[in-house]
Amino acid sequence: MKLSLLLCCILLISCQVDGLFGRMQRVIATGELFCGTKSAAGVKVKLIDIDTGPDDVMDEKYTDSNGKFHVDGQTEEITSIDPVLKIYHDCNDGKPGKRRWKLDIPKKYIGTSGKTPPVFDLGRVNLEAILHDEERDFI
Repeated sequence: MKLSLLLCCILLISCQVDGLFGRMQRVIATGELFCGTKSAAGVKVKLIDIDTGPDDVMDEKYTDSNGKFHVDGQTEEITSIDPVLKIYHDCNDGKPGKRRWKLDIPKKYIGTSGKTPPVFDLGRVNLEAILHDEERDFI
């Protein structure tokens, strides 16, 4: 019985070392947000891993006075992560709550094995646009 327990423990430890229970995956994203011709300062940007259970918030920042953001996050998962940027803003909107944009990040921007991934550069984005699947959040 003790030998069986010892073997199970050794197997679990070796599997964890080999990454059976997940591997660290990292994403970096940058961009510059505007509302019309003005920089969108103070806009919340989240880097999220979408999961079947609760989503993982990998990083969360606010845009600077020039509307620029840089998020850098990592999480451990067995399968490939599904990273998205969520942007919460009030550009040209007088309604309660924040407009929420959800933008998928392509898989080629996911780094593994401690390697720095390529940076996903969203570029310059005007938040006046209305996305078809845009939602509202009361954060």
